[in-house]
Amino acid sequence: MKMKDRIWNGLMLVTVAAALFFTLNKGAPRQENAALPLAVASLPTPMPTVTPTPAEAYRQERAQTRQRDRDALLVLVGSESVSTETRVLAESQLLETVKNDEIELAAEAALIAKGYPNSLCAARQGAITVFLDKEISAGDAALLLDIVREASGLSPENVRLTGY
Repeated sequence: MKMKDRIWNGLMLVTVAAALFFTLNKGAPRQENAALPLAVASLPTPMPTVTPTPAEAYRQERAQTRQRDRDALLVLVGSESVSTETRVLAESQLLETVKNDEIELAAEAALIAKGYPNSLCAARQGAITVFLDKEISAGDAALLLDIVREASGLSPENVRLTGY
């Protein structure tokens, strides 16, 4: 048994020595290439990164969070190991999430088209809150209320305008 261990240890040492030898020889510069001038590669100037507006940053974070939520709900809906009641609740929540997404996107798109690019919308349980980044007049409020009501399909009493 000791002889077999010694043979294995010897083979491992020879392998390590060979790997070290080849690594050192491969990394050494060859004599004929040593006199050649090195070409200086130009480095590209990094492009400046565009910092998103707070509204855009919120929209990106909202989209990522909603996607994670949808993925988790889809796992529950497709799982045979959960109760039927849990699957039905997950399906209901998934449909509610999709409906809220559609309402928010439609309202935000309409507001952006009317000159309010930094407006944000949050739809929950049949109501929507619109967050505006600037003060508006009563006339503008009525116009925005009508735009959001039209885009979301919600009644005026379920639309709230506020600043952020």
